[in-house]
Amino acid sequence: MKKILFIFTLLIFVIACKSTPKNSTPEDVVIADDPVPATETAEIYLPENTSIRETDRGRILETNPKVIFKLVETDMPETTEMSFDQVIEFLNKNTNANIILEAHTGNRGIAYPYNYNLSVVRAKNGKKYLTDKGVDPNRVIESPLGEALPEYPTQDALRRYEFVIIENEDDMVKYNTYISQLDVRQESTYQGN
Repeated sequence: MKKILFIFTLLIFVIACKSTPKNSTPEDVVIADDPVPATETAEIYLPENTSIRETDRGRILETNPKVIFKLVETDMPETTEMSFDQVIEFLNKNTNANIILEAHTGNRGIAYPYNYNLSVVRAKNGKKYLTDKGVDPNRVIESPLGEALPEYPTQDALRRYEFVIIENEDDMVKYNTYISQLDVRQESTYQGN
């Protein structure tokens, strides 16, 4: 139920962020001189020590250092300030972009509700940190995923934040389509160290 509510909230966010074209007609006819379609994006500014990783759910802004949590911790790790400064610079320079702040856990412990709820608190703390630093809360979408997305080789690396870049409706659809296939209640079979 929470997953459906989350997806519904994301869709409302996308609809609310869409701007009405200046040249629209009552029949929604596309006029030849309209601006570039939403599927094409401008070049992205990347802060120093960052990169973009392509994934099936979208483009991930890779910060260096990464934000990695200690086991069962929700307090912001020591690397938070440096990494989040990179995210803030990214958002300030790319005013057309938003981010989805994913919060993840390792698979030690019970997937649901324990690890999922841990990721909920991490996501809320991450968004609060960014908004306290002046980021518009409408530009950050929380996405707690618990242990549902084990992409890294160690348990330590699994306890992380990921920053998914959203520039247009297509990015949002791609993300929602991928995430809707995940089950935060499912115990992960990941066995890394």
